[in-house]
Amino acid sequence: KIRGYRIELGEIETRLLEHPSVREAVVTARPDREGSPSLYAYMVLDGLWNVSEIRKHLMKTLPDYMIPSYLVELETLPLTTNGKVDKKALPEPLGRVETGVEYAAPTDPNEKLLAGIWQEVLGIERVGIHDNFFEVGGDSIKAIQIAARLHQQNRKIEMKDLFQYPTIAGLAPFVQRTQTTDEQGMVKGEVTLTPIQRWFFEQEFANPHHWNQAVMLYSKKGWEPQYLDQVFQKLLEHHDALRMVYSRNEKMIVQINRELEEKLFTLKVFDLTQEPNVPLRIKEEADRLQQTLNLNDGPLVKLGLFKTLDGDHLLITIHHLVVDGVSWRILLEDFAAGYQQAVQHKEIRFPDKTSSYQTWAGKLQEYAESSKLLRELPYWKKIEETVVPALPKEKMGTDVYLHKDKGQITVSLSESETKQLLTDVHRAYHTEINDLLLTALGLAVREWTEQDQVLVNMEGHGREELIAGVDVSRTVGWFTSIYPVVLNLKADEIAEAIRNVKEILRKVPNRGIGYGVLKYMTAPEKKDNLTFRLHPEIGFNYLGQFAQEVKTGAFYFSSMPTGESNSPVNHAVHSIELNGAVLDGKLQMIFHYNPHVHRPNTIERLARRYKHYLLELIAHCIRQEETKWTPGDFNAQEELTVEELDHVLEVLGENIKK
Repeated sequence: KIRGYRIELGEIETRLLEHPSVREAVVTARPDREGSPSLYAYMVLDGLWNVSEIRKHLMKTLPDYMIPSYLVELETLPLTTNGKVDKKALPEPLGRVETGVEYAAPTDPNEKLLAGIWQEVLGIERVGIHDNFFEVGGDSIKAIQIAARLHQQNRKIEMKDLFQYPTIAGLAPFVQRTQTTDEQGMVKGEVTLTPIQRWFFEQEFANPHHWNQAVMLYSKKGWEPQYLDQVFQKLLEHHDALRMVYSRNEKMIVQINRELEEKLFTLKVFDLTQEPNVPLRIKEEADRLQQTLNLNDGPLVKLGLFKTLDGDHLLITIHHLVVDGVSWRILLEDFAAGYQQAVQHKEIRFPDKTSSYQTWAGKLQEYAESSKLLRELPYWKKIEETVVPALPKEKMGTDVYLHKDKGQITVSLSESETKQLLTDVHRAYHTEINDLLLTALGLAVREWTEQDQVLVNMEGHGREELIAGVDVSRTVGWFTSIYPVVLNLKADEIAEAIRNVKEILRKVPNRGIGYGVLKYMTAPEKKDNLTFRLHPEIGFNYLGQFAQEVKTGAFYFSSMPTGESNSPVNHAVHSIELNGAVLDGKLQMIFHYNPHVHRPNTIERLARRYKHYLLELIAHCIRQEETKWTPGDFNAQEELTVEELDHVLEVLGENIKK
């Protein structure tokens, strides 16, 4: 059985042998390098080796859970003395099939450097120089991690180059040599509030001290409190933003980066080895810890170590004002390395700092008055002028609802479906994962509201390359950007819906970061009457993949509750909010909603239809034989519609190269 399905290996072999290029085939099931059972197909081939063709052949007759993860070509199958296939002698494959592109090894130093980093960040054993970053599991958050690891090697790439040339062969010429110029000393003093932080204080939450992010980690071996204390002391020395405090000065909020002092964090240890109901006790204590952060005096970081008979669970809770999804990846990586150094009685050292949050915030304030940003005004004015009807309301309740009242519905994809969404589907339309997640959302909402336009508040990681000499790829802090997107779903065809949504997202200048800068930092007289009147009822945030970041061999994500990260009396921001992430190889999308105006069965149906459309999009993309482009792929300076581009490509011929 694989992932709960009973697999007939002989049926897969039969289907392989039906392909004219396959002379011999044997399929085995065995653990992959992460210990998960996977299917391996070994083949002796006649003719050219074409992974994509063989894979598509299998998908015509087999369900996705019967498609081998690994396809391996051999000159001959190893045999026993009895003439049967010797399965024990079958070799370990060198790489997982992700794209169907012929493998070409890196040759020059830049290609080898990039290949090693891609393999590490993407968690794959081998990547060729012609593999597309977005077809082997890459996304915008992974791109930041690529940049951070290059920074450690005194190399850099422009993020736009990775998106424009998403193969190692295409990107290698753009790798630049750098020297670390960012200040490595301690940051202290006043820090300008960034747009997302100003948005937070604008909300006037009932309890702003309790608006956190948290993770719960698990270690079978356990953690020693003395080493945890050492590591987190160093983490808060190194990652300056974690030492922030806030005060009100003449009706203004002032953000101060503290120096080293006591109470930078707290660690509380709980001995639960005799506890009869461990999950309940952990939830109670985690709830208490989450409620004790203090914006005025600190600390904004608190730890709870829960010792049980089956190992230790470690709660790390941090106020959202100083941390985001990308920051957690940095912190978990440094925590894993630092704890190992502490146990071995070595000096705790982390990779060099990138630009500080203080520097970033100051440069954003300068950018707020720049001609580069002000050129975005016509785009945002056009978005703001869009009229989108309100969502249907089944109850006459209040639009304001509290965190404690919100409804929640979760939909998930299987491991194999998620793998397809992360890798296989993107060749069809040169997409990124958000293109498909938002197309599915748009189609589901259109079906519900019977409206062709869907207004969404989009969250992005916000770490855009706006300012020369500023690199925040390895900086801890809250960088999130929030901006409105109007999805146009007039097309009835799935293909056109995907291409239209993709093109809408590509036209957003600088991935939306300018909207918040204009709103909160640009002088009123320079905003050209931009009113920021839109208040989307739907929020969307995809946080990326989290499995590889903690599977260090030392600890994993715990299944124990982290407690309430948000005060029950704080109000929710959107009528419907969709948050997604890939956890342990499976996509989870969580719908939160206002129960005062939406009935549970309405949102349940919306969530079901969302999953239906997402699976339909996946199946559609996998069936496509050729890539279809949109104007955004060509960085076109002039306005060009999808239909006009299709005509141009048809006139120029099938063999046109981008």
